[in-house]
Amino acid sequence: MENIKLVSIVIPCYNDKDYIQESVNSALNQSYEHIEVIIIDDGSDEATKKVLASINHEKIKLITQENKGLSAARNVGIANANGEYILTLDADDFFENSFLEKAVHILNSDLEVGVVGCFTNYFEDNYKIVHKNYPSGGNIDDFLFKTNTAANSLFRKKCWLDAGGYDENMKKGYEDWEFWISVTKHNWRVHTIEEFLFNYRKKEGSMLQTITNSYIEENHRYILNKHKELYIRDFDKTIEFLQKATLKYKANEIKRLKSIDYKLGHFFLSPLRVLKKCIFILLNIKNK
Repeated sequence: MENIKLVSIVIPCYNDKDYIQESVNSALNQSYEHIEVIIIDDGSDEATKKVLASINHEKIKLITQENKGLSAARNVGIANANGEYILTLDADDFFENSFLEKAVHILNSDLEVGVVGCFTNYFEDNYKIVHKNYPSGGNIDDFLFKTNTAANSLFRKKCWLDAGGYDENMKKGYEDWEFWISVTKHNWRVHTIEEFLFNYRKKEGSMLQTITNSYIEENHRYILNKHKELYIRDFDKTIEFLQKATLKYKANEIKRLKSIDYKLGHFFLSPLRVLKKCIFILLNIKNK
């Protein structure tokens, strides 16, 4: 008989009143039943708090804190987890019911595997699938230049301890990628279940996506500096990565400058800039 491990499903929630119930249901409805669910209310608004207060189940623990960001919320949830295995789940996404059963079996069967992910469906609010992602997992070499598993995956709590937790300095996206680098650099292997068992809600124009896109360069710089010994080791590949990234930065900047929002903002702010310049000139004349 396979060893039964407790799985702690950690769900950070920040103003996701419209989706949190679906996320929680996907946790409670897993065919693998030996679980606990830890919801971290990361400083949500009153409407979300009302929804959270209505979610009652013997397997659910609710932790409330001031808003500290996704990494900090996950760390608090995992620190309070009783499970040897951890599954992170964002409050607007959901897993298919069989994921945990299949993923736990893999962790139980192979002690070198620290993380188990799967293929991902990206969907819009009408549940229309708009993109499919096929991460391959692997070891540290497979994660240096891209994230190679779903952000929400099952992992051993020992992996979290080895990595030093999620980096709470990363509040502008890419915290998942950095976490997987920190995990795999400790020689843990990531296994991918080649089935679409995770569903990621794609919210166009969301604040998180906007922030992430705006700080790509800064996030790259932070990750490369934090793990510089790894990138120095693969110097040629790092140079190639930076060259491609630079071209992408430039393309994104050109796209921003050509956007209607930018042009409208420039149009309406131009008179204010002229007025500011005139006031500056008048003050200089007065002070002479």
